[in-house]
Amino acid sequence: MAANSAVVDYDTKNLEPPILSVEDAVERSSFFEVPPFLYPKHVGDISKGMAEADHKILSAEVHCLLCFPSSSHSIPL
Repeated sequence: MAANSAVVDYDTKNLEPPILSVEDAVERSSFFEVPPFLYPKHVGDISKGMAEADHKILSAEVHCLLCFPSSSHSIPL
């Protein structure tokens, strides 16, 4: 397999310390810029719709994914 033939050499000179927390990212102004075409599009008037709705169902979903390299050269999720 071609991936097994690849040789990757990393230069560790002049590396900045890793960003491991949100606080580190804010301190170093390291942000992912969301492209404008991914911005949510506003549809209707949310406040008016909620005020006029007979039933209100709110959902707050939280998703999290933990990845870590294993000794078998894979990344379990």
